[in-house]
Amino acid sequence: MQDNHIKFTDKYFETLNATQSAIYAGFSEDTARQQGWQILQRDDVQEYLQKLREEYAEKAGVSKQWVIERFKHISDSCVQAEPVLDHDGNETGEYRFDSSGANKATEMIGKILGVFEKDNAQKPLAQTPIINIINPNGK
Repeated sequence: MQDNHIKFTDKYFETLNATQSAIYAGFSEDTARQQGWQILQRDDVQEYLQKLREEYAEKAGVSKQWVIERFKHISDSCVQAEPVLDHDGNETGEYRFDSSGANKATEMIGKILGVFEKDNAQKPLAQTPIINIINPNGK
């Protein structure tokens, strides 16, 4: 891998900004966006990024299992009903829960586990014949 690609990848890992990373690595500001995108398509760059991610995760003590467990805890916490209190701190008899937080955490678990990939595979569009209503014979 070229030195400027290593420099680019190190900066990209830090910022997740391909354009700024390309400029940092010495590419022209005029072509930095395109260069950044092209560099990110390279297999050696993707392998190096994966290596950086694994090293960082190990140092931080974070694993896929840890992330899933954290999202599960968030999801479970968000669906727990909390009593609504009035201005004096008394329960009103109503309850609330954070459905959007629960949904997002559950969605993230699904993405990590690839739950949605099979269901969301792009299917070819069904071809619908077009009929000329004004002149059905097409003339």
